[in-house]
Amino acid sequence: MPLTDPTTYRDKSEDWMQEFRRRRVEALRPLVTSELVAAHRENPRGPHSHELNLVLNFVRGPAAPMERKPFVHLRQPYDEYGLALMTPRGEAPVFLEETTYPTERAAIHAAFLQRLAVHGLDTHLTEEDKNV
Repeated sequence: MPLTDPTTYRDKSEDWMQEFRRRRVEALRPLVTSELVAAHRENPRGPHSHELNLVLNFVRGPAAPMERKPFVHLRQPYDEYGLALMTPRGEAPVFLEETTYPTERAAIHAAFLQRLAVHGLDTHLTEEDKNV
């Protein structure tokens, strides 16, 4: 049956994105080990292993909406770093004031850990990493 009024058609792309996310999380879950998290902690800028690149591409990429994704910001030049949350275009980011990080590497790792938690990929984190 042809569409006669496109305005009555419900966009189903979000339904498929939810299924994609679910399947991708299940495929990536075995890759997220304590060793993989430790490798990211030691060298958050890379180069990374193939497995870590797969996980990073998923948690950084468009699989989840950009809104509310954590990112690193500089609080005091080269002295103090923090995290903020992305917001819709044209709005100021939400700065997370509860924690500060002494190095950029520590802040990048903290953002990575938070993104893992959002997707439920944080099952193999140590207690130290869960408290970041």
